[in-house]
Amino acid sequence: MINAKLLLEHTRDLNVLYVEDDEILLDTTTELLKNYFHYIDTAVDGEDGFTKYLEYQNRHNKYYDLILSDINMPKLNGIEMSQQIMKHNPLQAIIITTAHNEPEYILDAIRIGVNGFISKPLKSEDFLKTLYKVSQSISDHNFFLNHVEVIEDLNMKLEEKNRVLERTNKELLAKNSELEKSSRVLDTMVEKVQSTHKESTDSQNVLSTNDQKYIQEQIENLINDDLYELIELHNEIDLHIINILNNKEKNLTIILSKLSNLFKRYSAVLKYYSFFNELSTSMSTFSIALKNTPLPNNSQMVENIFILVEGFTYVLGKWQTDLSTSDITKINSLDASMISDMNTIINMWEQKEEEVSQEDIDDIFDF
Repeated sequence: MINAKLLLEHTRDLNVLYVEDDEILLDTTTELLKNYFHYIDTAVDGEDGFTKYLEYQNRHNKYYDLILSDINMPKLNGIEMSQQIMKHNPLQAIIITTAHNEPEYILDAIRIGVNGFISKPLKSEDFLKTLYKVSQSISDHNFFLNHVEVIEDLNMKLEEKNRVLERTNKELLAKNSELEKSSRVLDTMVEKVQSTHKESTDSQNVLSTNDQKYIQEQIENLINDDLYELIELHNEIDLHIINILNNKEKNLTIILSKLSNLFKRYSAVLKYYSFFNELSTSMSTFSIALKNTPLPNNSQMVENIFILVEGFTYVLGKWQTDLSTSDITKINSLDASMISDMNTIINMWEQKEEEVSQEDIDDIFDF
């Protein structure tokens, strides 16, 4: 059960717009929201909600932190209003309340990037749980923006280490004539591999053109059958990471095992679709590294590692949004970036001299 005090840590400073055409439900739920949020605006339908959204932005020069909206409303329904809002602010956090007889709207809501759903009639535990997840995600996003410079600095340091390794390799090659001979042999082999790869690529391109309809069907199957599970897995991963960075998780051995299992399941879902084979394989390797690789005995490096993991999960969330559009040109657009991120995190994680004890792990986030 969600602890009210824990929820308040992420909601007390947030401003909310609540849109609901049922007057009784609007009043009762608004009173509940006042216990958690800094400021509540209300609207009676989608058109009224969109008008108040623009008025708030003009008046305060910023957007609401969170939109909570019903789906089935007059003038503009919740989906239509959300689409209009997303045109002004693509990163707007939105929670949709939906009745069990409105499943046709769920896929549209996922496609436009809605952050969460609450079933009607509203149940207190489900309601607070979803508020917690989405509010945590807002904190996550703000935290990531505040650490962009740190991440860029870490990337520069890693690039410098790579340049040092490259120079060392060149020096070793210069001192060993036998390696030069091997290099010539290797060049010949590479040419053959490249030639074979070009032929394979040409063949794959033809196959891709002929099988576009099949791939499109597979994407639709993924969206209908598995995308909601991927979103739930991502939300759980995101929650664990931000709790680690906010010093709320002490037993990291257990949390890393949970993260490993979440990424393992995410990888297993992707494995069903051939066009995600490389991403699935990399994520499976990443999940094993999370579980089996001891943390560095350095609190600052551990913090930096999880800042990078948070950056990776942020990109993963953007990829899910692109995937929901069912656009063939976008389904693999971020694969290389995410695979590179996972490899960077693993390489950084393994740059240590000794393993840490459980006692050290318990104290590691006292920064």
